[in-house]
Amino acid sequence: AAASGGGGTSYASGTSYASYDQYDDDDDDDGGPPAGGPNYTGYGGYGGYGGGYNSTGGYDPNGGYDAYSNSSSGFGNQGYGWGTQYQQPPAPVVDPTLCEQCFARPKHGTHKYCGRTCGVAAKNGVPPRQLPSSQITIQQPPSFPTPFGGRPVSWAEKKKLNDPVILEPCKIARCNRTEESGSGYCSAAHRRQGVKDGLDPACLYCKDMPRDGPKSLFCGTKCSQSATKAAPILLEVPTSDPLAGQFKTAWKHNNNPPKVAKVYKIILPQSLIDSYDTYKRNLESTGNFAGKGMEPANERRRWHGTRRMCKIGDDGKNLKFCNNSGCSVCLILKNSYDVKFAAVGMFGKGIYTSATSSKSDSYTRGVAPGSPYKAMFLNRVAVGKGKILTSADNSLRAAPAGFDSVIANPGSGLNYDELIVYDNNAIRTSWLLLYG
Repeated sequence: AAASGGGGTSYASGTSYASYDQYDDDDDDDGGPPAGGPNYTGYGGYGGYGGGYNSTGGYDPNGGYDAYSNSSSGFGNQGYGWGTQYQQPPAPVVDPTLCEQCFARPKHGTHKYCGRTCGVAAKNGVPPRQLPSSQITIQQPPSFPTPFGGRPVSWAEKKKLNDPVILEPCKIARCNRTEESGSGYCSAAHRRQGVKDGLDPACLYCKDMPRDGPKSLFCGTKCSQSATKAAPILLEVPTSDPLAGQFKTAWKHNNNPPKVAKVYKIILPQSLIDSYDTYKRNLESTGNFAGKGMEPANERRRWHGTRRMCKIGDDGKNLKFCNNSGCSVCLILKNSYDVKFAAVGMFGKGIYTSATSSKSDSYTRGVAPGSPYKAMFLNRVAVGKGKILTSADNSLRAAPAGFDSVIANPGSGLNYDELIVYDNNAIRTSWLLLYG
């Protein structure tokens, strides 16, 4: 980055370290603009990208500069970032046709000066005339783009961009080593320690190492693949997970939603994932929902309550599926949804879901024998083109012609929303919540 202060020689060359708001180690999607970016050679001596030390020796958090200063002292912060708005400062440009001594008359031919008087003055070391600000044009350099919408980017994303990354100190207190590979920790032992100390959430599968990103559930490919091979399985998630809050927010029947006791991520067999993805691709190819600003295949997340006849998940250790033919929870966990087992409802024989958790609660049939909890799934549903209905039609066995699903809005005989699909591949379980 360029040295701060007004004049002097620019130290600009190469590429800056391009951090993204406070070293960009939080990856929380709410960070500031880029701190660095490519350096632009030629803007000599005008402050770093943001903070640093100004020409008088004091710390200047705004990275200001003095267009008329002759000082070359002080240094910018080399693009490391301090959470403020960063922008290359403008450079003053003087009319190039004017004499470089008096800045009042045009140059004489190809000479630098307007005539003999100014030429002799310059030769004798007389300082050029100080220009008033009205005669200086400020040339704005190109503005820096804001990648990823201004949010901080992960280590993997930076590697993909081929950006240099500054290694941070290890997160463990009193450790004086730097992190390795952007993990936040200097070693595997300290990564484990970070989980024990609550510095990072644990991998859902091994429960030993921190997850490898803010949106990841696993510490790496090995655990992710191992979980899929073991599927279908339940992996416990802390009840502090945002899903518990979403359950409460979606509870509309009263102002006293029940407490979420357990949250589990459902790991599906690869065959079920593949068939759902194929169904989504087919919907998207005909409906072009992504091109209309929606999720591909108009995918939504919807709740589904059903009967639970065992105590699976009550203590986080009993996670084996039961063999009770009346336990809809375990049947769905083992085999996914099947329309042939669906009852005929207001909108025919289909798989019913809702954006309202308290609506889905009415389908749970109460708590399981010997358990204080009810069970509810949060699902991924490929809505496609939904037919909006406000009155019942229990004759339906498939979506109306030209549509992929039914969106039942409150109206005649219906107080809360419902979404109904009639194809087994249009829905997949994603999360299981126990509450009561």
